[in-house]
Amino acid sequence: MHSKIQLRGNNLSYMSGSNIHAGLNLSTKKLQVVEIFGSREQVRLDNLNEAAFPQPLNFKSDQENIILSQLQVAYDEMRKNQPVKSDTLSFSLPLDLFYISQLPYDNTLLQRDLIEEFRWEYSIMFPFVKNDDLILQYLEVEKNMIYTKNTAIVYGIERKYLKLLERFCEKNYLKLGFIDNVHLSSESALALSNSFVNVGLRLSVYVSEKLMSIIFSLDGRPISQKVYAISNYDDISKNILDEISLSKSKNIIKGLIQACYITGERIPNSAVQSINEATGLNFIVFNPFDKLIATPDLKANPFYYQRYNSFSSATGIAYRIG
Repeated sequence: MHSKIQLRGNNLSYMSGSNIHAGLNLSTKKLQVVEIFGSREQVRLDNLNEAAFPQPLNFKSDQENIILSQLQVAYDEMRKNQPVKSDTLSFSLPLDLFYISQLPYDNTLLQRDLIEEFRWEYSIMFPFVKNDDLILQYLEVEKNMIYTKNTAIVYGIERKYLKLLERFCEKNYLKLGFIDNVHLSSESALALSNSFVNVGLRLSVYVSEKLMSIIFSLDGRPISQKVYAISNYDDISKNILDEISLSKSKNIIKGLIQACYITGERIPNSAVQSINEATGLNFIVFNPFDKLIATPDLKANPFYYQRYNSFSSATGIAYRIG
């Protein structure tokens, strides 16, 4: 398990002193940045921007130097409008870079032994990936009203992506903070929304161009995450309905869900309405800036008042401190 891969953490509002932290959301088409200043007195939005890559990236097939070059172009473009003040960058990364599974969890094993057990499971589940190249981390899920057995949500990511981001930070004389799954990052941003519900069963959906992720949380703690390929918005509704149907492995039914959230790469309101009608749920397109102080200039930024939801992941990873 690598310390840079951050699946859960504290947030800036709990910090002593004053700190500024930059969160960058890296997708195939663009780079987004959010900087948050935190102290005991306030949590303030300091920077909000995005820049498109000259050409869409393919992280799995493009050469490292091509990815670094495009990343640098986008980063420099953003800094033309406003310099990044933080000396540490944390990144949320696309869904398809992570190998995610939910596996039985033996709480009598030491952490090191658990990782080795998960590594063996991954060698069977994902034989096309060199096992030694994977960094593994997991979230414990103790048996509860949804899952009747102890399990763990296991996340694997190839070490080369960590090395790539370390190179980028070194080139810009910066430190690499944390790396997280794009959906888990957006989950952290929920705490900054006025619509935040942290008690009972919560459902959240993250939608990217070709993938969607579904996370269930119980009393604020993730208990499952699944990723699906999608080709249209109807697929989103179908996958949600599949997840909220009773099965032998989980006891999730619609009536247990206290709140539903949706976020991702520019989901139109018409699509959200269609998903609500198809599923019978009420998905909230939440605002990650609700509880952040913002200057008049930032409030006039279209990203702030029109595109706020698409910045949930960058905001969530910026909100993390450890």
